[in-house]
Amino acid sequence: MRLLAVVLGFALRKVGLFVALIAALFLSYLVVQAVVPTVSEAVADRERLEQVTEERAALQADLEDLRRRAAEERSTAIASLTSSIAAEVEAGRRNVSEKQAEVQRLRDREDEVCGFWEKLGSLVLPGDACDAAEQAVEKADAALDTLEQNLDRAQAQAAILGDPQLSSEEKLLRLGSGGRTSTLERQIDNTESELVQKTAEQRSLRAARDSGAAWLVDQWARSWPWLVGIALLVLLLPLVLRVVGYFVLMPLVARVHRRIDLATGSAHGPGTLSTTDAQRTLAVDLADGQVLSARSEHVRPVEGSVRGRLLYDWSSPFISFAAGLYGLSRVTGDGGGTSATLATPDSPDAYLMRIDFEDHPGVVVHPKHVVGVIGTPELQTRWRWGIQSFATWQVRYIMFAGTGSLIVQGSGDVVATTPRGRSTRIEQNLVMGFDSRLAVGVNRTEVFWPYLWGRTPLVDDEFTGSHQLFWQKSATGGSSNPIVRTFNTFFSALGKLFGF
Repeated sequence: MRLLAVVLGFALRKVGLFVALIAALFLSYLVVQAVVPTVSEAVADRERLEQVTEERAALQADLEDLRRRAAEERSTAIASLTSSIAAEVEAGRRNVSEKQAEVQRLRDREDEVCGFWEKLGSLVLPGDACDAAEQAVEKADAALDTLEQNLDRAQAQAAILGDPQLSSEEKLLRLGSGGRTSTLERQIDNTESELVQKTAEQRSLRAARDSGAAWLVDQWARSWPWLVGIALLVLLLPLVLRVVGYFVLMPLVARVHRRIDLATGSAHGPGTLSTTDAQRTLAVDLADGQVLSARSEHVRPVEGSVRGRLLYDWSSPFISFAAGLYGLSRVTGDGGGTSATLATPDSPDAYLMRIDFEDHPGVVVHPKHVVGVIGTPELQTRWRWGIQSFATWQVRYIMFAGTGSLIVQGSGDVVATTPRGRSTRIEQNLVMGFDSRLAVGVNRTEVFWPYLWGRTPLVDDEFTGSHQLFWQKSATGGSSNPIVRTFNTFFSALGKLFGF
């Protein structure tokens, strides 16, 4: 039941994160609409432009039809003038009323588009929506004048037709004396005027659409599906990769890889190795002629003479420099007894351990953990290629061979552990070093859910044998600055590849 609750909680957190991401994008869009009124206006204009375009196309088709009908009916007598003109008067009044409302709407829009901030924005953003809006109002006024004039004509003809003192011949004569005064011709005039007005409004809306605010709206309309896709990819791809790595890649690596034996081929004997307990402050006693080379910032009180040394090993200058073993303090023991105290200057959680070895085939240590070296052990490297290197991202191992001592530093605590002939697993970032006589392999972490949640790494180092390995209690957190953290991650991975 608890496992089900954990899985359900994990799924709900992911769903909640996805919903929050989409909601944040949508709220940002709404904030832009509220803060920049021209964005909201552009949304309405974008929809209105489509409507006006359709209306203009319909008017164009009606105009062509009216012109065709007028050509056919000019040669025939006008029938049912009374009912036709009455209908025309009623339609004319309705059209005038609607056109008056539309003119008022366009004037209101002109006031919005031609405000101070909008005019200021037109100086920076492309398009001149104000000029186009003024032209749209002018054309609408002209269309209204035409409708009112034609309504007056229709009402005058209706009065003629309704005059009981005139005969039918007189009515037809008066109706035909004004030239293009027929109902169909007036419909053509009205339609042409309406078409001109719709064309002007369409031009105005297109100018508004080409403004910066409308460009932003168009960008959002085109990009929101990609934003949703990116949000899904960000949330789901890491989980998919983790599942594939856990159930597909690592079982394959664990089956086919061969364990590494770094001690094979060494010129040294079986050797002995011993360690001290980890301490925050470590005192080192030097015998006559014995030499301690340590990082200068770690050397505290010294009894005896101290000299500087630029690099630990001139035969391996790059390794010495990359490991921080440069600018060293060199303390040499004398007959009167010499001692030095080592302590970490900038980390209160650091612990120091001394590792002593004699005629040893090699102690593998990440040089970044080495604080000091006693004696002159030989610095060696071993290159190993294969599928294990692909899994651990490490192709070179650095070790100290022969006789001498190492002072190593770890975070939280430093522990020396012996697998006692069995297999021992440990996270890679906690391993400081190990005896080269151990067989080193890799295996998949056994805890899937902590790995899926990002709490533990996928690959564990696996040691087999009866010799010691050295590990620290915790890894350092590093900088909180994201840029610094990115560079540190890159160079840390590069250093890990080459054994640092």
